[in-house]
Amino acid sequence: MSAPGLFALSPAIDREAVRHALATRRFAQIENVLEPQAAEALWQVLRHQTPFGLAWAGDGQPSGQHVSPEQMRQFSPAQKAAMGNSAASAAGGGRFAFLYGQYPLVESYKQQWHPGHPLYQLLEEINAPESIEFARTVSGHGDIIRADAQATLYAGGHFLTEHDDLVESEGRRLAYVLNLARDWRPDWGGYLNILDDAGNIVAGFMPRFNCLNLFTVPLRHNVSLVAPFAPVGRLAITGWFRNR
Repeated sequence: MSAPGLFALSPAIDREAVRHALATRRFAQIENVLEPQAAEALWQVLRHQTPFGLAWAGDGQPSGQHVSPEQMRQFSPAQKAAMGNSAASAAGGGRFAFLYGQYPLVESYKQQWHPGHPLYQLLEEINAPESIEFARTVSGHGDIIRADAQATLYAGGHFLTEHDDLVESEGRRLAYVLNLARDWRPDWGGYLNILDDAGNIVAGFMPRFNCLNLFTVPLRHNVSLVAPFAPVGRLAITGWFRNR
């Protein structure tokens, strides 16, 4: 028997329960979402084979920018610090900002940054008919036609401030966060927080290994600051299922 792919969904998923949660609360969490062998293989790829760059948005770059791994190696310590300081300044002033390690799968796949990289297979599997049908079924959005993806690494000092993911031109329907953080602790931060209009945390999801968080777009949320003393990073695959 051949090994499962990197996005081999578990047959034990209660799809009706997920559909009900998204319809009533607009968010859902699925533990043990992938077959165990697939989750382990994907964690190994993220931990040992993925060259993370940096995603950041802040003062002077409010819409965000990706810095490739190759560019990061050429930046001086002062240049790297400036990006972090800019993101922190914007966040401190109540503006949208983020800072985290990133490997953008769609851009890398199209431009073949690293031919044959295992994450290219993952992107293909997330866009396979069975994955798209899963997203349509649980979300109720029958117009979903594709998905994007990025590998993310939130290390100490990384964060994503409050926003709702709505970008009309991109057709985002269902957001997903496939967590692959092992043995995470609450004190390390990095929670996906769902927020109400008053800024209260309606639900807070600790990063768990092989655990998928879903929510419909738009929905207010953030990723809380990862503590500087966190000994490991928060690994995940994130993105949106889209109708265009």
